[in-house]
Amino acid sequence: MNLLPFAVGVFALLILPGPTNAILAMASQGLTVPRAITLLATVVFAYLAIVLPISSLAGPFLRAHPAVAQGVKLASATWMSYLALRLWGIGSAPVAAVGVRQLVITTLLNPKALIIGLTMVPRAPQASQMATIATLASAVMAASSIWLSIGRIVLGDEKQMPLLARRCGSAALAVFCAMLIFSAS
Repeated sequence: MNLLPFAVGVFALLILPGPTNAILAMASQGLTVPRAITLLATVVFAYLAIVLPISSLAGPFLRAHPAVAQGVKLASATWMSYLALRLWGIGSAPVAAVGVRQLVITTLLNPKALIIGLTMVPRAPQASQMATIATLASAVMAASSIWLSIGRIVLGDEKQMPLLARRCGSAALAVFCAMLIFSAS
């Protein structure tokens, strides 16, 4: 089985701006090597935790029940709305650094995971499942490293996230939220 097209497709999808990438870029505030490793491992495991069950179990169910698929999109949009408002600073104390919890939930609800799980994961015999998992993990790691680096370049060693970065991140999440709501209706 040739996994190169799968790897390229997953990387091409994941490198595009999206909710997990926005959170990763914002989470790079005050980045250290242990924190970078934690963030990258978090994204890889969160994608694996959602893509693998969707590709093997939930795919047929979601295709047969479009209302459930729309509910997943709306849950994702609700979470992104919450993050966008929190990042903007509405109804909360000063914004703290983005944490692992927000990164996990955002990745689990990321529509890209649904796309990968439902349409991109190769249907192969059991023997190549490990190769598929390793390829998926590598593509996620590569794209996530780039977004973490972008955030690090933009935010630098700032102790607090600059207001402009917070507002841009909030606006990006709001746009993704609107796109999800539009696609669910």
